[in-house]
Amino acid sequence: MLKPVLITGASSGIGEATAVHLAHKGFRVYAGARRLEKLKLLEGLGQEAITAVELDVTDERSIARALERIAEDGAPLYGLVNNAGVAVTGPVEEVALDEWRREFETNVFGLLAVTKAVMPQMRAAGAGRIVNVGSLSGRVVAPFMGAYAASKHAVEAISDAMRREFSLVGVKVSLIRPGFINTTFGEQEQHGLEPFMEAGRPYADAVAAFKAWHAKGHPNGASPFEVAEKIHDALTSDRPHSRYTAPARYLGILMMRNLLPSAIFDRLLLNATGVKKLF
Repeated sequence: MLKPVLITGASSGIGEATAVHLAHKGFRVYAGARRLEKLKLLEGLGQEAITAVELDVTDERSIARALERIAEDGAPLYGLVNNAGVAVTGPVEEVALDEWRREFETNVFGLLAVTKAVMPQMRAAGAGRIVNVGSLSGRVVAPFMGAYAASKHAVEAISDAMRREFSLVGVKVSLIRPGFINTTFGEQEQHGLEPFMEAGRPYADAVAAFKAWHAKGHPNGASPFEVAEKIHDALTSDRPHSRYTAPARYLGILMMRNLLPSAIFDRLLLNATGVKKLF
């Protein structure tokens, strides 16, 4: 029997690429997302190994219905890929609190809700894999990405707690840290910056400079299949890493962030992103 894996946020980008990649690698993939009609198109790319499942990670009833559908096929889930996410961008001072809550509702509480719903069957089986898709932003926080980065920093901590606790019942947990990836996710981030560039906004010029730099990132980024490869490794390795960075070239900036004094790294980051001035 093919090992069943649930992927959240599978209708586009990293989730879509991961669904196709895992299906071709011999997994039974349940591709979850809110837009079922788009997922139906994805089914045709998976050699009859992908099943579309309507799933809103912010709705516990939707999660329960999705798991009931998966249970109809008779096998407990072997893997969960927590990929669903949204991006709220803008200055910390100006982003509305409701937007901060929306960010955390999907990226943090949605991840927790799906994991909590899946864990009983993995614990009963004494085996399983959970892969949380975080972000390089969870460790390297660019200006005007604070809300998104905060949610992904929370995923870092949650993944550590999960890994240590779930190991007691045979479940292994890994975190994936993508950098710029060539998907449409960047369009959401770009769109979120636009209101803060209006005349009279306190950070308008700096946001405009950052937006111009950021606009080059995702179109020139790595293929989402590079992330899918890391997810596959986390699901199949006897000793999966606690963290995977995709693509690997971003390991350098992580080392700089960890080793350099904050004042130096801050200036380097602000210069690189076009903002250029700290104080």
